[in-house]
Amino acid sequence: SLFLPSLESVAEALKDGLSETFETVEVSVVDCPDLTQKPFSLASQGLGGSPTILEVGGVPFLMPLVDRSKVYDFKDMNKVTGVNPAFIIGAGAGPFTYAGVNCELVANLVVKDGEVRQLSQIAKL
Repeated sequence: SLFLPSLESVAEALKDGLSETFETVEVSVVDCPDLTQKPFSLASQGLGGSPTILEVGGVPFLMPLVDRSKVYDFKDMNKVTGVNPAFIIGAGAGPFTYAGVNCELVANLVVKDGEVRQLSQIAKL
């Protein structure tokens, strides 16, 4: 099993590391605020307590040429991870099928029982 440090020791490590770069540093452990509110504006109130890292796609489908046959549906991600609801946040390649061109994605959505609460953003040139 992986080592699980206490929140206090994580806060102390963050404070020590940040103090090497910044003149004034304050780090504390607090209850998670409602992340749906500003300034966060995320699709879920909290992180859910079941963090899972999931890589969807990847470089092998981009190099040496883009493989446009690889299309993924976020509705399937809670089935893949076994987490329901699944709060999905992060950066990645955007939906070229929607945008019509390559684009970037800032994922911000919740998948619960096959229903999607979508607050993601895409950027394209």
